[in-house]
Amino acid sequence: MEMLAVATFSLVAGMVDDLRSRKVHNGLVLALLPVILVANLYFRGFDGAMVGAGTFLLALVLTIPLFMFRILGGGDVKLFAAFALCVDPNAMFSTLLYSMVWGAVFGVTRAAVQKDLLVLVRSTYKAARRQRLQPQEIHKFPYTFSLLLGWFTQLTLMRMSGGF
Repeated sequence: MEMLAVATFSLVAGMVDDLRSRKVHNGLVLALLPVILVANLYFRGFDGAMVGAGTFLLALVLTIPLFMFRILGGGDVKLFAAFALCVDPNAMFSTLLYSMVWGAVFGVTRAAVQKDLLVLVRSTYKAARRQRLQPQEIHKFPYTFSLLLGWFTQLTLMRMSGGF
């Protein structure tokens, strides 16, 4: 239960940083890592810390390709890996999937509000074909908000199933 609070804190801190400056700073992630590691050892013991370390590596394996395809930013990848130290692989994977759903909802909604749905469809097609995109074709928004909502979705589903 305590590590769920630490996980939530890490994503909230990343989201605040991202909303304030439009990026997740390395300094924030580097400050979060020792806090998360100490909390892991204190609340989950050595075995729990090893599960966290494995989840951290798995998060990197899953998100680095998303960074390479310009789906996620580098700060999002690092923040998500730090978050993954707090949870088990199932919660990490579910959170990533839910955050992608939230990200898609926000991206389509933003494009619709800005009357750019056609541009979004064209740029998605170009990206899928690995063609170069013009800067005006790239729709950016702070993905950390989607990560946090993905985590809240995971927490809600865990609560409904009696997971905590």
